[in-house]
Amino acid sequence: MTERIPALKKETEPPRTRRGKKLLGLLIALAAILVVVLFFRSPLSKISEIQVNGSEFVSREEIVQALGVSAGDSFFFPGIGKLKQRVEELKPVESVLIVKSFPGVVRVEVKEHAHVAVRLSADGSLSAILSNGLVLPMPEGKLPDKPILSGWQADDENLAELCKALSDLPGYLLSDLSEIQPDPSVSYPKRIKLFTRSRFEVTTSIDLLKDKIAYLSDIVQNREPGKITMLDVDYYLPYSAENVAE
Repeated sequence: MTERIPALKKETEPPRTRRGKKLLGLLIALAAILVVVLFFRSPLSKISEIQVNGSEFVSREEIVQALGVSAGDSFFFPGIGKLKQRVEELKPVESVLIVKSFPGVVRVEVKEHAHVAVRLSADGSLSAILSNGLVLPMPEGKLPDKPILSGWQADDENLAELCKALSDLPGYLLSDLSEIQPDPSVSYPKRIKLFTRSRFEVTTSIDLLKDKIAYLSDIVQNREPGKITMLDVDYYLPYSAENVAE
């Protein structure tokens, strides 16, 4: 007769082993906290350099001041969103991109409102006019390659709209403009006269300019110099035909 051997009881884990694991976990946690504390106290967690690119009318010093941080400050705080918001409060700035590169480098890429025109003051000094209507001193050494606004009053309500319209012009066409004068009439209170370096004289209206850009570009690039009217009806008359008529 065979006799069944009873199953061996599974040995329970000694309490000492469980206490050892808890102690090991606690030591690891304390070591991690110590590493974090030492890291945030080390130069690796600080800003070592601030790079600024793309600014022309706002100085590097103004941008760094707007950021509110400098070398030696925390690399992680404030966050990128907060820094971006601070710089975009500067009036010449249209948008900004901020990139943090570890360790310690903060790069600021600035996009300013487009420079669309130049104002000549009575004393002969030049001022730059941006697409948002902001008037700023011309940077030293910068050549006035944008149209000069003559005959405009500083408080003219059409001036801001004109600057916005100019920002929509192709770059080659904007640089070809030499002068812009107000020329209002009863029918067209926003009428203006444009003079180009390629010897065209253009009569149009600020509110029509955006829709007339393609027509204007085609004539300036492919026709001989002359007079262009771009209002409700468009006309083009070369100076040669005008002289023959006379």
